[in-house]
Amino acid sequence: MLLTFLFLIATLTTILLANAVALAVAAFYGSDAGAAPSVSQWIGAHPRVVIWTSLCTVGLIGAASMYRMASLSAGGGAVARAVGGVLVDSDATDPQKRQLLNLVEEMAIAAGVPVPQVYVLEQEPGINAFAAGFTTSDAAVTVTRGTLEMLTRDELQGVVAHEFSHILNGDMRLNTRLLGVLYGVLFIGLAGRLILRGLSRVRVSSSRRGGGQLVMVAFLAGLALTVIGYIGTLFGTMIRAAVSRQREFLADASAVQFTRNPDGIAGALKKIAVSPLRSVLQDVDGEEISHMLIADGRKMFEGFFATHPPILERIKAIDKHFDPSELERIKLTPVNANADALASRPVPPLPISPSLVVAAIGNPGGQLDAAQRNQAAIPDAVRRVAHSRAHAPSLALALGLNKDLAERSRQMARLRQRLPEGLLLHLDAVAAIVDPLPPQQRLPLIEMAFPALRQRSPQELQLLIAAIEEIGRMDGRFDFLDYALARLLRVHLIEAASPQSVRGAFPPKLHALREEAGILFALLAQAGDRDKHAAHGAYEAGLRQLLGANVPPYAPPEPWVGPLDRALTRLDGLAPGAKQALIEALAVTILHDRRISLGEVELLRVICASLHCPVPPLAAAEPPYGADNEDTPHAAA
Repeated sequence: MLLTFLFLIATLTTILLANAVALAVAAFYGSDAGAAPSVSQWIGAHPRVVIWTSLCTVGLIGAASMYRMASLSAGGGAVARAVGGVLVDSDATDPQKRQLLNLVEEMAIAAGVPVPQVYVLEQEPGINAFAAGFTTSDAAVTVTRGTLEMLTRDELQGVVAHEFSHILNGDMRLNTRLLGVLYGVLFIGLAGRLILRGLSRVRVSSSRRGGGQLVMVAFLAGLALTVIGYIGTLFGTMIRAAVSRQREFLADASAVQFTRNPDGIAGALKKIAVSPLRSVLQDVDGEEISHMLIADGRKMFEGFFATHPPILERIKAIDKHFDPSELERIKLTPVNANADALASRPVPPLPISPSLVVAAIGNPGGQLDAAQRNQAAIPDAVRRVAHSRAHAPSLALALGLNKDLAERSRQMARLRQRLPEGLLLHLDAVAAIVDPLPPQQRLPLIEMAFPALRQRSPQELQLLIAAIEEIGRMDGRFDFLDYALARLLRVHLIEAASPQSVRGAFPPKLHALREEAGILFALLAQAGDRDKHAAHGAYEAGLRQLLGANVPPYAPPEPWVGPLDRALTRLDGLAPGAKQALIEALAVTILHDRRISLGEVELLRVICASLHCPVPPLAAAEPPYGADNEDTPHAAA
């Protein structure tokens, strides 16, 4: 509400200043030797000037905002590239970039979200970073070259965790939208500064051609636009400050929670505090993105107009015993990325209980070490394939192939009919190295391969997803593990292509989606190794917690893939509180028989991803898994 009020005040004040300038010009050119009229008389004598000036100002603000929002519609990568970010290739050999990619991958796998794209501001020696995007599917994490060179591994991990807090807590979406909305009120001042900057390079060659007069008119116009635009800059700074300050404290605390290492983020902030100019962006205009940065990227603004809390206060919030005199002993020297050893603190897999599942939403804390171990368990050859733009499609296809050689031969023949050769490169070789992997590594591998897959064209990705769904149905056994793989790809890749069109503004009530909830619970109840009576009991247990006594009849759909897709799409429109209640009730259904199959775990993770409530990897029971049980439901061929 406050942000809307400030934006309206900024717009109205800009309109008033624009009218004041327009009326002053009208008064200057229409003045005579008589007494000067009052302001009200001039307004009454020039109503069209007031109307057209107001309309043009509003139109200019609106057009500039829409243009900026359209330019950002491609997601976080577009924001990073707009400020000069250079995409880090998945197969980068630079040890500092390699370390950064590993940390981002670990955090994403621990959080249960696709791995974001990673960018570096190569020309920026300061320590700073930001996350941009609209959803976890189109997120991008950007750091400066100074961040890579000056921070230890633990400190860089703290910075990455800080940015993931913005991604998982919804700050990133709000910050990216603010870029577009505020651009309208900033544009007028920006246009004025551009005119004045351009005039500083102009030489008037001949006064006979009226060059001097034109330059004077342009100078006055640029000066007027700059004066008017300062109102937009003033209120834009106030709006960004209102958004950013408390969220930075939250992100710092979340970084400690995610990494279980307060020295990481605290050490990074201390290095920024040693020299405040260490965070200032040199080659990039930090004004527009100041609210997104981990530290203010402008020439230090303080007090009411600072977009960030004082750096010493942030450090004290993390380290209660912090003494500012410690800063004198901190040296800002380049760090060797290979010199930091990977400390592994054993943490047990995340157990499943209704309350723990809800608490784990958007919270990778405690799972980072497990993600590191899972990453280390993936063979180097598989990791290279996942990081390769050319081979990632083959990886996605290989994960969906049947283990039976005869059935696989039929699937491969079908793929060669349906897909272009470019998507089938080295499929046989990739399948050979993927086959030995345990089934629980499939979803983490897809999340790891996501940045490489996003580099393919939308047409290729649509063909890829359709092919994975088709080969899964060829043997008549499209089980929940196959569905989880295809659904995860579809959800994240479609959102990455169109990140702003995922949800409506008015959430439906939970009771209006009883049938959709019934489909979800009925299918989840069947995902484990249980008979129909036990499945019915699990269905009733979960839905009664969610809906009370008003439980729909137990009627699992057959075929089930289409109804489940439609149910997830509609349930994604629920408000956050209703989603939390839904997920907690789903965990009740899973735990009803006190056994947890891999089919249940992966289906729950994909459900949570479809609801934009990502959870970390969960602990499944020992085999037999849901995919291998005869009682596990399969889609009709």
